[in-house]
Amino acid sequence: MRVAAAQIQISSSAEKNTRKIISYIEKSARKKADLICFPESALIKRKKNIEDISLFLKKIKEACKENKIYCIFGSYFKENGRLYNGAFLINKNGKLIYRYKKINLFRNERKKTRMGFANKVINTEFGKLGIVICWDSAYPEYVKRLAKQGVWVIFCLSYIKNYGRELESYLQIPYVRAFENSCYFVDVDSANMDCARYSVICSPSKIIKTIKGKEGMIVADLDRRKVIGLRRYYGLV
Repeated sequence: MRVAAAQIQISSSAEKNTRKIISYIEKSARKKADLICFPESALIKRKKNIEDISLFLKKIKEACKENKIYCIFGSYFKENGRLYNGAFLINKNGKLIYRYKKINLFRNERKKTRMGFANKVINTEFGKLGIVICWDSAYPEYVKRLAKQGVWVIFCLSYIKNYGRELESYLQIPYVRAFENSCYFVDVDSANMDCARYSVICSPSKIIKTIKGKEGMIVADLDRRKVIGLRRYYGLV
């Protein structure tokens, strides 16, 4: 499976963000990627008046279908008047096949954002995939639940605010999660100036690709056989 991680700058305009997402879908398709992942809130950042995302979602679906590629992106959205931080997975036929509502909310989200209540394994033509959002990754047992159900690639959509405190420690988490779960871990951050601006594709054995301090895209080929072999050898999952 060839995956792309797009570390993009996110604006306050959902229309501009949609155009950028589609642009990177096209770029990753030219690189023959099977799936591209974008950051947390790549479509709409948290704000008081969340607009309807259906029109933007339709355009992204069309781009996935035209380019025959899977896409994962994050967005705040409202459902029944409640605000959620979500991740959306669209398949290569342009169908929304999974929507995840972030469960482990960071402290500044908790007042106005509702937490989700479940996270499921996603069955695809590439095998079982998993999605988490940013602060979810700070909870080892939460991530391990996905690995125990057979997930071999976990995608983490992030908007890592660069507060300075414990930042370097936090940036090591993707590699640790990859090792302890004998899986690939793809962490995609925003390129905004207030963020860590660090995205990474990790295997259990090494950091495969990184991008830091700029907007751009990294691409890597992932081999499920490697994960199967390491799980048998180490027995961590």
